[in-house]
Amino acid sequence: MRRALVKHLRVAALVILTGMVTAQTPSDGEVKANFLMNFAEFVEWPEGAFASSSAPIIVGVIGQDPLGGELDKLSGRMVNGRKLEIRRFKGALEFRGQETPGRRQDDLADRRNKKLLELKSCHILFVGSSEKKYLPLILKPLQGDPVLTVGDMGSFAHQGGIINFIKLENKVHLEINLEAAELARLKISSKLLNLAKVINGKREAE
Repeated sequence: MRRALVKHLRVAALVILTGMVTAQTPSDGEVKANFLMNFAEFVEWPEGAFASSSAPIIVGVIGQDPLGGELDKLSGRMVNGRKLEIRRFKGALEFRGQETPGRRQDDLADRRNKKLLELKSCHILFVGSSEKKYLPLILKPLQGDPVLTVGDMGSFAHQGGIINFIKLENKVHLEINLEAAELARLKISSKLLNLAKVINGKREAE
């Protein structure tokens, strides 16, 4: 009963965020950070995506972080019995070994693979708009891995990202690439799908 009530309240929060909240109050960063927490509630990861029953839900941010301290406020919050853990990555070029020009290149492949594994360890990965021209470098290596990719740039979902924030009439709305979610073996609740425009999938929501 209590769990059902909590989910009902989270659904209500999502409806408020998508339909009533403007960019001024609360801030864009707060709105999007809270969406990320709700995504953790309404997305089901495949078996094996977590190391153990108590392993945290890892929320990564790559590139410039527009969420600021709002995301840090969610660190340690419990969602479905798991804590949220926040990790940050400098940018796509870091995963190509180009973060520090002039550095020795003989171990470039090893460093690249290590960084890529760190990306793949995320359950949710928010891609900052600073990475727009590097989207293929980020999204292609993650195809087939259970990583919920989230962005806030115009072409994100059309290029293979799973959830994209868009702003219409000063309100934050969602686009969901259902085919990308299925490729990642992620099950998105119908409650969340009903709030979004579904693209490249089996149907389009209003």
